[in-house]
Parts: sequence; structure tokens; C-alpha cells
Amino acid sequence: MIDSFFTNALAQKILPAIVFNREEDALPVAEAFLEAGLRVMEVPFRTPAAPQVVSRVRKTFPEMFTGAGTLLTAAAMQQAIDAGAQFGLSAGFRPAVCEEAIRRNFPFIPGVMTSSEIEQAAAMGLLFQKVFPIHLIGGVNYIKAIQEPYKQLGVQFIPMGGISTSNCKEYLLLPTVVAIGGSWLAPKDLIERKDFRAIEKIVKEALALVS
Repeated sequence: MIDSFFTNALAQKILPAIVFNREEDALPVAEAFLEAGLRVMEVPFRTPAAPQVVSRVRKTFPEMFTGAGTLLTAAAMQQAIDAGAQFGLSAGFRPAVCEEAIRRNFPFIPGVMTSSEIEQAAAMGLLFQKVFPIHLIGGVNYIKAIQEPYKQLGVQFIPMGGISTSNCKEYLLLPTVVAIGGSWLAPKDLIERKDFRAIEKIVKEALALVS
């Protein structure tokens, strides 16, 4: 059930992770994504605005798959669920947080970096895994090296950290990469300037690249 949820949510092969400092930016950014044709977004829980951003997007644009990122504790996960998040992610691998997600049947993507973390997450049934920060641990070559031993487990990787329009296609050519993620789809300076048309244009170009 959870695997089919992620298959649908990540069907467009892009997972934008957008940090919001102001609640009022939530709906214009989400609308820009939808106008461009993208139906998924992650809101990292790094700012006080994050829970309300998730709540606003979920209520206004129910067609958008809306997730909460940087969930480092069970309490943060509860806050995300209360806000209406449909799925969650973490930057790293914490068994206690993963266990809480499983207990609650909450679709969850743990962050992994090492073989041990990949194996532990897979043993818990968490087959969609975020590899972060990919640019610091070898980029495409790291995924190429790590995917061979773990294809048999059915693990699907989402590399994040240093992904851009210049390298996204390299990652998506790899059979174990289900999607690529990052913040480049809605740069901070464009959000600050409220240039949501420019964000829409970037997203359209990214979708054209990955398709």
C-alpha cells in the first residue's frame, strides 16, 4: 500500500524540497508547481512556518502530494501528521523514527548514506530511501557502485543534495533511482522576490528534461 503510494507520488521523478520562511509564500509556490504540471512537494520542517505551510497546501490544493521533510523525532512526525502531511522524510537514518512511522502506517523515506543504513532501512521494509548529501559522497558514481548489491532488495533511491538541471538526467538513467530531489526548483531568491512565474518556468523546464 505504501509502496504504491510512493509510486504515484513520485511518478514525475522529481521531489522538490522547499524551505518556507513565510506562510504566505506557500500557496503561490504550490500553485506555480501545479501550473507547471508538478504534483508533489516536500516542506522541510526547519522553520516555524513549516506546519502551517503543509496545512495550507493540503487544504487548498488536495491534488498536490504534500510531504514533510527533516523529521528528526517522533514529535516532529506527529506535528507533520497533525498538519496533514501525506508522507515524511528524514535527512538521516534513525531507527526510532522509522519504527514510529511504521507503527503509524505513515509513508516514510529515511535518509541513508552507508551500506549499513541501506540494509537496516530495507530490513524494516523501507525500500524508498533518500541518499543525502549525494554530491559529497560520490554523486552518480556512488549510486552506480551501491545499486548492484541492493537491486535484489528492490530498494529505490532518491538522491538529494547537489542535484540540478545540469546533472538530473544522469541520475535518472540509473535503474534504482526512482526520483531526484532538491531545492533548485524554487530558489530562495525567487521566493523572496515573489517571482512565482520564474519558479513555474524552472519547473516546466525540469519536467521536460526528466520526461
